Amino acid sequence: MSKPKFQLDDVKAHARGKWDMIFPQFAIAMPPKKRHAPCPACGGSDRFRYDDKKEMGDFYCNGCGAGDGFELISRCTHLSFPQVLEEVAAIVGLTADTKITDADRKRWKKEADMRERIRLEEEAKIQKNAARKAQSLWRSTHQGSECAYLERKKVPNFGCLINHEGDLIVPLFDENGEMWNLQYIKYDGEKTFLKGGRVKGCFHFIGTVELQDPVICIAEGYATAASIHLATGYPVAVAFNAGNLLPVGMAIQKNNPHARLIYCADDDSAKENTGLNCANEAVAVTGGIVLLPEFKQGAAA
Repeated sequence: MSKPKFQLDDVKAHARGKWDMIFPQFAIAMPPKKRHAPCPACGGSDRFRYDDKKEMGDFYCNGCGAGDGFELISRCTHLSFPQVLEEVAAIVGLTADTKITDADRKRWKKEADMRERIRLEEEAKIQKNAARKAQSLWRSTHQGSECAYLERKKVPNFGCLINHEGDLIVPLFDENGEMWNLQYIKYDGEKTFLKGGRVKGCFHFIGTVELQDPVICIAEGYATAASIHLATGYPVAVAFNAGNLLPVGMAIQKNNPHARLIYCADDDSAKENTGLNCANEAVAVTGGIVLLPEFKQGAAA
């Protein structure tokens, strides 16, 4: 029997929109769409984004560049483009021919696991160094008294430092109370963290948790969290970004399993409702409710 013939355009047409099914056949685990994550091919920490905007497995990596699903498979498996094309054609039903074996998939999975293990070990080392630096800076910062950012946002200082430049320094802790990072907020709202410092699952806590029927709010930014605490009296955890709402919710829940969680999402209508979407994802895992706070004078994160 002669080998079935197929063209690149035919394979692309049949593969369109099916990459969530295709990638696992090559032991490639993709992050949620449009979320920054490690690159499946070259690693890193958050350099990779999978958007599939043309439904062709489209991605962008700050380290190894952009491409489509065929290119990513080639980078991860070291198969040539004709080999990738042939295998994708088999997966989408254009041909019954395939040379991929279970041994190939196990090898690719082992290689991917090794890359991830190396990445995590390196990331942990960098984060621990940043944590030591954060703790040292926290102890040695010469405090100032004026903070234009707090004055502009009309919120007080809850457990932060103000340096001589007037920057607000917000500490980030894990659920065990260990400091991992510092966020510096300048008078104009510009925010920076210590390079390489851990953020995921870390938070700054404002207020005290009630022993009876506890309620804990989780917000993205310091000014938003401080405003919510002033308005409601509820304790509020600062998550620092939308993608950290779920990790912070899970961390808070470890120490407060009976608390009712309120995710106070930012109104990110100009950013495809990122804050609202992340808050809803968090509720699906931890329970609780989502609220969209409204600030008359535009208090922001």
